[in-house]
Amino acid sequence: MPDTPEEAARLLHEELLELLKRLNRDAEEETQVVGLEVEELRFQLERTGHSPGTAEQVRTGLSVLVANGYVERRTDPEYAWNRGRTIGERYAITTTGKEYLLRELERVGRIA
Repeated sequence: MPDTPEEAARLLHEELLELLKRLNRDAEEETQVVGLEVEELRFQLERTGHSPGTAEQVRTGLSVLVANGYVERRTDPEYAWNRGRTIGERYAITTTGKEYLLRELERVGRIA
C-alpha cells in the first residue's frame, strides 16, 4: 500500500503505462486479430514480473485508458487462428495511445 497519494498516483501511472506497452507490442506484432483480452493482458503482466492484480483491476485500468482515448474496446467476435478460438471483447492501443506512450517513455528515458 502506498504511503502517500503521490506515491499511489505514481504507481497507477506506471501500471497504466505497462498496459499501454503490452497493447503496443501486440499491435506491432501484426497478429491476425488486433487486441488482447483482459485475461491475456493479466497473464502477460504477471509473466513479466508485474503484479497485475485481478482481472477486474486490469479491466478498471483499461477503462481509464479507454476514457482517455488511449485504448479502444472491441467487441466484434473474430476467430484467431493463432489462438485457436474466437476472440470476443478485447482492447487495442489507439494512435493517441501510441503517441502518449512514446512521449512518456521519452520523458522518463525508458524507451523499451
